[in-house]
Amino acid sequence: MIKYIAVAMTVLFTTAVSAAEVIPYGTFNYKWSHDENASGVAYDKLEDNGSLIGVEIIDLGVEGDTILGFAKLEVGVDTDDSGSDTFDSRLAYVGLDTEMGDLSVGRQSHPYTDNVATRASIFNVYGGNSSFSYGTRSSNSLAYSNKIGPVSIDALTVVDGSSGEDNGMDSYEWSASADILGSNVSAGYADDIVNDISYYGVSAETSLEKLTVSSSYTIKDAATDLAAWEVGANYSILSVGYGDKENTGTYTTVGLAKDLNDSLTVYAEAEMADNDGSAVDTQKWSIGTKFTF
Repeated sequence: MIKYIAVAMTVLFTTAVSAAEVIPYGTFNYKWSHDENASGVAYDKLEDNGSLIGVEIIDLGVEGDTILGFAKLEVGVDTDDSGSDTFDSRLAYVGLDTEMGDLSVGRQSHPYTDNVATRASIFNVYGGNSSFSYGTRSSNSLAYSNKIGPVSIDALTVVDGSSGEDNGMDSYEWSASADILGSNVSAGYADDIVNDISYYGVSAETSLEKLTVSSSYTIKDAATDLAAWEVGANYSILSVGYGDKENTGTYTTVGLAKDLNDSLTVYAEAEMADNDGSAVDTQKWSIGTKFTF
């Protein structure tokens, strides 16, 4: 009996896997940086700049099914072996692709952050300082996405069981995106229920020939409301950015990035921070290389 069960499971598993498309991917990213700390003291460092590996599985199902499965596993790789974990979980989720939209559970990225708050984060090292968002990736999350006419809807809630919230949710957020007058425009909202803080904002991206302009405007609604805005532009190999984060400072960023082939990129970036109050203004620069597969 055990032999027959094993044979049956093997057949079923082989059928499911043969129907799926497995896509491995990864990035090796390394840089030399010359940064200044909060006291204005400069230091140089060679270090990893966000290397990762992952695998994406799509169309996981039996032929003829109206519901298909998908999954992703992505880990950051500590190529310097500088921490306690060589591999750090970034994304790990499984979901269903249905006619009513996609539903997934696991460790996932935040749609408000992805589609609104970080829209102007176009650099490899710097930039992205002038925005307010709640989280980048979270475990214990449930996500939903769908396209209704011209509008793409993405939503996520986190339920980690530690806050004691009666409704079960620790946070929730959503974003809506659509193409309007030649620009991709997004709006969104995030609510940190546990800490009673909310975030909302809008973003846009416009492409004209070789020029792409991205911008975001975000607000953190807490005891004192704070606003931030950021704009970034890319033309050929040149990128420039500027942002203003209330009660923090302004940031000017410039960068060059050149694709040597389909996989290999070299880049150089610099950022000047004009900090508010008594904080020391800082200057930073980095050069690096990135290989993507």
